[in-house]
Amino acid sequence: MAANERQAGTRSLTNSATEAVGTGAASPWRRAKVGAIGLGIVLVLSVALALFGGGGGNQDAGGPAAQANSTPTSPAGGSGPGGKASSVKGGVPVGYPRSKDGAVAAAVNYEVARSSPGYFTDEALRHQVLKTVMTSSALAGQQAQDDQTVKGLMAALGVTEHTAPDLVMRAASLGTSVRSYSPDTATVRVWMSEVVGVPTDKSKMPVSGTYSTYTLILQWQDGDWKVATIDQADGPTPLVAPDQSASSTDEMRLANKEFGAPRYAG
Repeated sequence: MAANERQAGTRSLTNSATEAVGTGAASPWRRAKVGAIGLGIVLVLSVALALFGGGGGNQDAGGPAAQANSTPTSPAGGSGPGGKASSVKGGVPVGYPRSKDGAVAAAVNYEVARSSPGYFTDEALRHQVLKTVMTSSALAGQQAQDDQTVKGLMAALGVTEHTAPDLVMRAASLGTSVRSYSPDTATVRVWMSEVVGVPTDKSKMPVSGTYSTYTLILQWQDGDWKVATIDQADGPTPLVAPDQSASSTDEMRLANKEFGAPRYAG
């Protein structure tokens, strides 16, 4: 397949071989917090990924100081022994043990729950997910922010009722660490890879990938871990292998239908 054809389906946000380290574009997830919706693939991607950044706050939460005070956790999706959910509510795993592993599993699963296509295209589903994962005091603010971001995203991507089934929106945990923990509150960092876009020839944004680190503060409320705040920063980002190129729109569309979304942790 010709190189120019393959580039139509996906692209990487990492620096190209000709760019010096540190000179590439800042993470679109971070840029979306300080910029407005604009034209072009990069700005559209900024809007698309803004939702996962939560309500703002300390953008340095994932920096060296936080890393120095963090404790690595289970590499298997972040769910260590005894950290599994006990039930499912509104499609989201809930009922975590009041432990460090329980808080980590909750953080991973809650971010995954906010990354499905349905979360962006179905308002009722989005509100149900937020009602399930957020603390009572944080719910209204997060819901208002997510609704506003989704509205801008759908307009920027040009997603219609006809093209909504083709929307690719996924995120998976690459690792976790615990910055602090007590039986009442926990601060968990989650390194995530994200893929978003619409695999059509006329799409305003091809399917694109990026990496982020999320810092979630969770509180023990009503017998379970709930999210009080979500902050985002650029995550460790690998270079693309020199022998790999982006897939075509047809390949990406087929892959989205053929492969199931990333599973929850535990």
